[in-house]
Amino acid sequence: MSTKKFYMVSLGCAKNLVDTEKIGGNLCREGYKPTANLADADLAIINTCAFLKSARRESISELAKIVRNKGKIDGKSPKIIMTGCLANYYNENKIKNILPGVDKTFPPAEYSSIPLYLHRTFHRKEPYPYNQQSGEQRLLTASPHSVYLKIADGCDNRCSYCLIPTLRGSLRSRKMEDILAEARVLQELGAREINLVAQDTTAYGLDLYGKKMLGKLLQQLCKIKGLVWIRILYTHPVHMDEELLDIIATEKRVCNYIDIPLQHVSNPIMHHMGRGTTTKQIAALYEKIRSIIPGVTLRTTVMVGYPTEGKEEFDELLLFLRNYPFERLGAFVFSAERGTRAFTETKQVPPELAQERHRLVMEQQALISRGFNRRLLGKRCTVLVDTVNSTGRKVTARLPSQAPEVDGKVIVSGSGKYERGMFKMVTITGIGTYNLLATAATKYTGEEKDKKIKD
Repeated sequence: MSTKKFYMVSLGCAKNLVDTEKIGGNLCREGYKPTANLADADLAIINTCAFLKSARRESISELAKIVRNKGKIDGKSPKIIMTGCLANYYNENKIKNILPGVDKTFPPAEYSSIPLYLHRTFHRKEPYPYNQQSGEQRLLTASPHSVYLKIADGCDNRCSYCLIPTLRGSLRSRKMEDILAEARVLQELGAREINLVAQDTTAYGLDLYGKKMLGKLLQQLCKIKGLVWIRILYTHPVHMDEELLDIIATEKRVCNYIDIPLQHVSNPIMHHMGRGTTTKQIAALYEKIRSIIPGVTLRTTVMVGYPTEGKEEFDELLLFLRNYPFERLGAFVFSAERGTRAFTETKQVPPELAQERHRLVMEQQALISRGFNRRLLGKRCTVLVDTVNSTGRKVTARLPSQAPEVDGKVIVSGSGKYERGMFKMVTITGIGTYNLLATAATKYTGEEKDKKIKD
């Protein structure tokens, strides 16, 4: 059997990236080889996103680029496979009408069938030599020191603006033993930082065990030697409880970092969204988190331009974010998505006004962010090195309070030995709105690491 090469593109969120890496791992297990060059590929796999109109346009554009090259690269005609959320948003016939060069589509729940489809395509007369190894493998597409670990898929929250239940289905938690087994493998591959992801990480276990189990999962992950930072992303304010907060506060390896998207704080807006909480409850939760976890870093996401959002509701959001500031914040403009309850709402906010509100939120947050950063000047902190250029003089790293990709970075200067995945002690010497400048501090020791892990 000749070795076939595959080319992969992953679009959208970190949860999609995990799926892409598992598809790649499954193909490697079956004898396929990855390539970063489309010209060398016998097949191209595009894992798409369909959460917003802009994401669907990007997915179709990426597919179109690859389709246009089909048959034009050294006479080769790679098979083109589309998977991901777009395969649930459009059926296969619709995709093939838009892009006739696409050979096959696989919804997210069916991506494990890709190896069988390829075998039948490339090796029809040979028996399918399925490798019976237990569990899925992952082909890590970036440096293995910092990885995402998906603990559940789907969502039961049914927010009025969100397509996730349509695209991904109801909440489906993974068995804890499977998550822990994958975490051990990732650690053996070099993971020092694990970032837990799901559509709602705080709902983990409700479907499978009948109760929230994120805290228990964290305690078990903390027993895996070699994992130094464990970070929680995509939590929901309704599912955040004191037991979980206590575990975050007491477990050394769990970063004092909580990503808790609020979307909005105005009671009428949140009621319309179906968020299941109130302004008073959010304020109380904010105070409780700050009280239980001293020095915690909070990240949130807010939506502007939601239907029925008037000046009063927007001003309430701005004021709340001043009175209850978040170290990290992202904002996005409401997008009316067909198939959601909010799509049919007649009181839409004009796009120009929504964009202006987005600008005001981010301008306010820039001042807040610089204020938080200013407090770090002169402090010695532990960072995790992410990138080092060929000369070793350009180093980017992150604090425990900086999640990969979405938050700022620490740019380290000065002499010293740096490698990706290494923990270093630095002194913060300069600040920007989101990024920090630093120089190497004293020699790093394991004992000091334990003391500084929650800086």
